[in-house]
Amino acid sequence: MKYLLYMQIMSAQVLLSGAFEVAVSKTTLVGIHKQSIVLGCHFTVDSDLPLDHIIITWQRAKNRDVVHSYYYGKDQLSLQSEQYLGRTSLFPEEFKHGNASLMLTGMRAEDAGQYVCFVSNVLGSAKGTISLKFAAYYWDPQLLIKLQSSSSTFILESQGYPEPSVFWYCAEDKNVFLQPEISFDKSEDGLYSFQIILKVDNAKLNCNHVVEIQNSLVNQTVTRKFNLLLLQQDSQRQNPNKNVWIALSSCTILIFAAIIVMVLLICKRKHTQQQKIEEKRKCTLMRVIP
Repeated sequence: MKYLLYMQIMSAQVLLSGAFEVAVSKTTLVGIHKQSIVLGCHFTVDSDLPLDHIIITWQRAKNRDVVHSYYYGKDQLSLQSEQYLGRTSLFPEEFKHGNASLMLTGMRAEDAGQYVCFVSNVLGSAKGTISLKFAAYYWDPQLLIKLQSSSSTFILESQGYPEPSVFWYCAEDKNVFLQPEISFDKSEDGLYSFQIILKVDNAKLNCNHVVEIQNSLVNQTVTRKFNLLLLQQDSQRQNPNKNVWIALSSCTILIFAAIIVMVLLICKRKHTQQQKIEEKRKCTLMRVIP
């Protein structure tokens, strides 16, 4: 109640002075995923007047959720939206210069939208609305290769925001664009995860491919160049499963055969020695019997 009464008193002073203004950027700001951003807001000041009664309130324009509030000479965050807990701050040392800007940390997808900066002091009251967009740089795409008997499938995966523009073409002819399959999915933190899938006949692999991923909101272009034929050959060298299995099988058979031969030789030797012992025993018995 005290806050609402104080706001009404200070708002009424706008009728007494038309000189008080609040200025914000007319250009839409872009906040980067997990980074900090300052929402600029400036108000009219008079060096001869104190700032003891200044009120600064930041709100979301759509639902009027409180982002940050300041009055009675300190932050008043009891009504702050849970979305912004521990993520906002002002610059009190800059109030004397008319700076009511808001620092927002850990930018998220749900932070995008319009924000209202309301300032009131002994000179009057005014407000300004600023627009904020969310963006995330696309990281270097991962390449997956699936080899089939007659064709190969190449898959590029990446993540960012917003949906990018994707171009896939042969470097030898930039005017001929290939048509890969592109699928998007929203991650838990609001980013776009996507797959670019291109299936190529193995007889047509010899081409220097170029893939461009463009995020126009942050002027980012990720370019990847590769030769599919060389990639396929590298994959076959790194994963020669069938050949290795054949080699291991052959070695196993040879070792097993050698073991059998050794066992037979040992058995034969033991059998020969047993025969000699038996013959000697018979000869000894014949000499003993009259």
